[in-house]
Amino acid sequence: MKKVSLLLAEDNADMRSLLKWLLENEGFDVVTAEDGAAALKFLSYLHPDLILTDLMMPEIDGVELIKKIRKTKEFAKTPIVAMTAYGNGYMTLASEAGATASIRKPEDLDCLVNTINRLLEDETLTTQAV
Repeated sequence: MKKVSLLLAEDNADMRSLLKWLLENEGFDVVTAEDGAAALKFLSYLHPDLILTDLMMPEIDGVELIKKIRKTKEFAKTPIVAMTAYGNGYMTLASEAGATASIRKPEDLDCLVNTINRLLEDETLTTQAV
């Protein structure tokens, strides 16, 4: 059975490493990017099953990354989970940009994994905050 592939865009190196390690222990194949610009480069040759992005990043932030992803036909329906520690205003911006779901950081791993699994099972879900 093919492992589910995730692209994780997170500028904080410690958080990026922790999330990668935790998600790989849950059975996901995780590729990491240190910001939105790096994530876009990966998307030029990778097609992840789901994208996780922090919203506050240098160069290209998560909201701009989501907008750019949603403009491409190839990734128009790829589930995107936005992660933020900054509250509802940022979650609303992510939703308006096209995020499928939003999660507050730091979030418990079970909630993150459940959200990922739910989105992968039902790609017709509308944008929602968790």
